[in-house]
Amino acid sequence: MKRYFALPIAVATIGLAGQAMAKELDMSKLTCKEVRAMKAGKVAAIAMWMNGYVHGKEGNTMVDGDKAEANAAKVGAYCKKNETATLADAIGAVSKM
Repeated sequence: MKRYFALPIAVATIGLAGQAMAKELDMSKLTCKEVRAMKAGKVAAIAMWMNGYVHGKEGNTMVDGDKAEANAAKVGAYCKKNETATLADAIGAVSKM
């Protein structure tokens, strides 16, 4: 049952993320200040993309929703204090904590 529920959620999430992104962004140059100025839907799409990117680099195909949410909160707190940092730098700094 869990597998059948996950697929529609994944499809819906991808559809919403695509609508939220609308224009291309260079994720390596995206600053915390720019992310903080975005609407919630776009921030969620970026968070999903970054989570997938980091896990993909590590070869990890598992997703822990609670951990991802906690990490997003840590990145958000870091970005609030370091607006000129790139999002990639914020993720790197938080992962070392």
